[in-house]
Amino acid sequence: MNKPCILICTVGTSLFQPNLEALKKDLADSRIKPEYRPLAEACQRGDWPGVAQALHALPADDRVCGAEINSIASLVEKEYIPADCGLFFLHSSTDKGRDIAAILKDYYLNKGHALVETVEVEDLQDGDPKRFRTKGLRNLARNVCRIVRERSAAACAINATGGYKAQIAVAVLLGQALGIPVFYKHELFSEIIAFPPLPVAFDFEVWMRASGMLYDLERTSDPVPASTYAEEWQETYESLVERVPIDGQDYLELSPVGQIFHETFRERFRTDRSQVLPPRRCKSIRPGWKKMPAGPGSTRKWKSS
Repeated sequence: MNKPCILICTVGTSLFQPNLEALKKDLADSRIKPEYRPLAEACQRGDWPGVAQALHALPADDRVCGAEINSIASLVEKEYIPADCGLFFLHSSTDKGRDIAAILKDYYLNKGHALVETVEVEDLQDGDPKRFRTKGLRNLARNVCRIVRERSAAACAINATGGYKAQIAVAVLLGQALGIPVFYKHELFSEIIAFPPLPVAFDFEVWMRASGMLYDLERTSDPVPASTYAEEWQETYESLVERVPIDGQDYLELSPVGQIFHETFRERFRTDRSQVLPPRRCKSIRPGWKKMPAGPGSTRKWKSS
């Protein structure tokens, strides 16, 4: 079986806190080990290219290097990915996230990876839990799906070691939906573990019925009144949305699961629409029936006249 040549990595802040913060304290207390001095001094100066260079001098499995470097080293050692694979680092919408992503980019370019890209995930931050849940995780799913769509599922894998713990659940679900492996390394694990794709799938028929609502919710950043979809509502839609009470009324936003569900089938509809839709001109489906608009957003394609 071919190895994935593209690794999509979530990015956390363990490199800064506690790792580099502890080294800076040791430097101030004159207790720093010689091999860590260049790293601590570069961090103290805020010299991120210097930090990347100092990290390059350390073994990649040294815990000081942080979750992302440790886990990628384990993936290479276990031969899950090529040593020079392409890397996408999906980082939080925070200063620390941007700084660590910049360090990782310099580090892996210096190691000879031809493709290393950083992607800021809008609203993925820890200052506003509601925004993190309703928008940040959705944007994470959207960005992962975009990369997989551009590079192909067969070429991709996800490393969900870095970042917020909620990202692990989203990453595993993405792996199942897109048919790609997901990897994770806890700091106490001696090696990385894989969550291989399982023989389960989302229901395409549910997406066809709910697609109009899903397109509506994805296009807007504001909650939509739940009453808009009251007539066509089904219990299976509940996991696809977040209910938001406003002035005593229920409003809906797309949930992270809904975003994954929608991204998965929207792409399938693009590629398989000729097998999904009835023929353009077909007058003999049923006597006395006429064709209604079909495709995403339409729950009924034929209506009795």
